[in-house]
Amino acid sequence: MQLYQGASSTQKTQVDKVGGGSVERRRAYATQLIKTALRYADDSEVSEITVAVEQQISAMLAARFNPGLNDAGYQVYRKFWLKGGAQ
Repeated sequence: MQLYQGASSTQKTQVDKVGGGSVERRRAYATQLIKTALRYADDSEVSEITVAVEQQISAMLAARFNPGLNDAGYQVYRKFWLKGGAQ
């Protein structure tokens, strides 16, 4: 798995090993990775990342319905896109 260009073989090996860590460590890594991608993304790349995350949430809900995830996803959508949400 290569996440970025110019990665040394040592860096690639370390990134590949991320999957073996605790779930908390993998969540922290994923959070930082997404934040970093968003920091440097242009408008179209932000849209692509957003669609990818929305599709992942949909797939998770289709595989096993989770009321908490469903409610949280709706609240985020409502906050940003429905009338009366945060501006």
